[in-house]
Amino acid sequence: MGLKFTAPAGWGSRSQLAATMKELADVQGNRDGIWNNEDQSPGSHGNIFERNPLTSKLAQSFSTGLSTTDEVNALQQFREAKEAQWGQPVTQLPLERLKHGELFATQKAIALERMGRTPAEVTEGFVTAAGKVDGQEIPPRELFYQRFAPSSTPSGKVIVLSPGFQETGRNFYEQIEQLNKEGHDVIVMDHQWAGQSDGQPGRVDSGFGVARDVAAMTAFAQQVVDSEYTDNPDAGVMLYGNSMGAGPGVLGAILMNDNDMIELEGAPMPEGVDAYLQAPFLGSTPSFTNEVLGLASKLPLLNRIQAPSAGVPVLTTDKVGAQKGAQTAVLDDVRAQLRSMSSANEDLERMQTLLQHGLRPQGNISIIHGDNDPLADPSSSIALKELLGDQVDLQIIDSDNHVLQQNPDEQDHALTAIQGLINRQ
Repeated sequence: MGLKFTAPAGWGSRSQLAATMKELADVQGNRDGIWNNEDQSPGSHGNIFERNPLTSKLAQSFSTGLSTTDEVNALQQFREAKEAQWGQPVTQLPLERLKHGELFATQKAIALERMGRTPAEVTEGFVTAAGKVDGQEIPPRELFYQRFAPSSTPSGKVIVLSPGFQETGRNFYEQIEQLNKEGHDVIVMDHQWAGQSDGQPGRVDSGFGVARDVAAMTAFAQQVVDSEYTDNPDAGVMLYGNSMGAGPGVLGAILMNDNDMIELEGAPMPEGVDAYLQAPFLGSTPSFTNEVLGLASKLPLLNRIQAPSAGVPVLTTDKVGAQKGAQTAVLDDVRAQLRSMSSANEDLERMQTLLQHGLRPQGNISIIHGDNDPLADPSSSIALKELLGDQVDLQIIDSDNHVLQQNPDEQDHALTAIQGLINRQ
């Protein structure tokens, strides 16, 4: 192959390549999902620089040495060995259809090894999202998803998982495993801002753009229910949204769709879908940092820079969760555009107006929100509960974290909340 000073085509950036080597070392080491601690007790976390996505990215960029040839060879050999063991390729998608297809396939092989699963149990594809919300035409895009089959007796529930801003489906692997063990089928999507879906890195076109995409993925999930769970009387679709993927995403989808304000091209989103909202972004927590970011989001040119994720504001004080989040940001080369901080505001205000005028989603809603969330204002969740009453089960937990899915002591909230919704059906 010869010396390669930059990562070869299909392998992403040097930092992504080096980060994937760290993932491989971990899965061949203590398998705790944390880099650089293979000679330590599982769960040992690194320093503050390893918990910040920007400094972690810089560290990985310089960790491969001058050439990337050895890293590519090692990763290829691992993937080829796993595919020989499975008797099938790690993904059925053509690698050229994916962004950095070689890298994605290898990262998936490592993830499957960690989970003890096969490519037949974790599949992926694309859904075309096209249509209007509230009369607004939203440009169509191809949405990437991964589907995780139940690992116990199927419950008949197909859960659509909608990540938050600067997150991809890979941030939720641990919670997905929990849901699969309960028998739930999980379809996790990448949004326009990161991962494999169409869009600009770090960009949110609008709040209703996020809602439209969730609606399209929910329509696809209903087709799965209709074709594969016809004999299960408990079958149905449920939604799980996190942060931006919960506020304008899931809440926007169920509110607008249940009031005939979403027009999809193709199969419709079902009505009356139950939803779990984890730290939903319905407005920013009042703080100096958020105020500065809000002002910066309106600065021409500066607000369009696709800057690497920098860990501002700090979204979790849990050191393990912070390090895992930073690692995923490097693996997926997550970016942020400052204008995205305010891109959903107009549509969130429209949703609030509709709610104030008595429009309601039809299904039940469960919300978990930290009382000192540094990004998404918990008072907005409280206000939503006051508007919707018994339709909403709200738990304000003692936490200063915004992201819960990779925090060991808080990630099980999703499982409890979703089971609560099922019990109410």
